[in-house]
Amino acid sequence: MSNPKIGIPIPHDYFEREPLWGNAGGYRAVAEIGAAVKRAGGDPVFLFPCTEATSVQALIFPGGADVDPRLYGQEPHPEVRDVDCELDAFQLSWARQALHIGLPILGICRGMQVLNVAGGGTLIQHIDNSEHHFPEEAKKDASRRSAPIHGLSLCSESRLAGMLSASKAKVNSLHHQAVDTISPLFRATGWSDDGLLECMERPGAWQIGVQFHPEDLRHSDPRFESLFRGLVAEACSSEALRLAS
Repeated sequence: MSNPKIGIPIPHDYFEREPLWGNAGGYRAVAEIGAAVKRAGGDPVFLFPCTEATSVQALIFPGGADVDPRLYGQEPHPEVRDVDCELDAFQLSWARQALHIGLPILGICRGMQVLNVAGGGTLIQHIDNSEHHFPEEAKKDASRRSAPIHGLSLCSESRLAGMLSASKAKVNSLHHQAVDTISPLFRATGWSDDGLLECMERPGAWQIGVQFHPEDLRHSDPRFESLFRGLVAEACSSEALRLAS
């Protein structure tokens, strides 16, 4: 039996772009995600806006630039940056199709925000104390991306708490935005020390958004490999579904 195909929707010029945050390499994240998927037994497949209809058994929406606030009915805050309208349209289209058909999904950082907007939610465009969630040293030094920064409190009955066998953890943090009004499709299941939403899960489906970066965090806390193992395991029992961009 072949490994399940895990789609990762990214910009068409992803591998030619400059890193988002200096030598921390905002665009190195997909390599870490791909490695985590392979380690979990999946076959990572990069999906681009020009990709023809493709069969995948799960999706991972990675971190990246800010989602255009106009897509959730707001004007941009001065701190909103690096908006990519083509990527927004592409990822939101795939997210909505995947949400509709119940495809297993993991949304990471921006990816969690994409899922929330796709499901009708809104975002906090800029966190006032963003240094707590995106420290300067993590922007400048890629080796700091896996370092835990703040606490995570999970609902004890949440899927993630079950995978970690714990309702408390410490996580890394690389974001200046966050979920504001949560999509009605999802349930809030995890929060940071200062009350920002860090995890949301869809009842009845393996569809999870996390604000932290498990692809990096797994290096300092191997328990977070379980997110990728859980996704791949769920994909193995899912029908291969054909999505069009």
